[in-house]
Amino acid sequence: MPDAVAPRPAGRWVLINGSPRADGDTARMTQTFLQACGQPEVYRVDCFARPILPCDDCRYCHTHAGCAKRDMDEIYRRIEQADRLVFVSPVYHGGFPAPMKALIDRLQCYWAARFVRGESPAAFPPKQAVLLSAGGAPGDAGGKALAEQLRPPLTVLHAALAGTVHLADTDRRPFSAGDEAAVIRLAKQFLFQNNIL
Repeated sequence: MPDAVAPRPAGRWVLINGSPRADGDTARMTQTFLQACGQPEVYRVDCFARPILPCDDCRYCHTHAGCAKRDMDEIYRRIEQADRLVFVSPVYHGGFPAPMKALIDRLQCYWAARFVRGESPAAFPPKQAVLLSAGGAPGDAGGKALAEQLRPPLTVLHAALAGTVHLADTDRRPFSAGDEAAVIRLAKQFLFQNNIL
């Protein structure tokens, strides 16, 4: 008799991938994380494959909902409806790669809604987020820098950063069993915090 297949975790998941490589360390982290989470249905945004126009401070969002640029309409809708956000990124000079940074900057419309137009983020479901990052330099400074850069936009999305895993020194060492274990621990913690386990 075949083993019963566990149901996919419920919820609305959005994964924002900032890596240009389909087979690099962040790809391995993503695969490991999603497998450990039970392969949830995920709306995925690959920032290099789907370049986002940068914010040019046109201030449309100071007086209107959304953004004057229409290229992120579906992404905005998915983020607003999501209850789980997964950010995956390499570290480029202490920050996010330009295509992912463009997407994060375009979340400015939510900042404007909250702090310029006085709207409440409670209109969205509360969200839990995780950050999976990898950097060529030794130490965890790159991962900490990305986490700090992510906190302000998460706040205006009614989201909290539930955890992070940063792989360091990836220019000199391969993805290891210890790295895999750290990602699996984060996945289990994320599921537990979201009452999925």
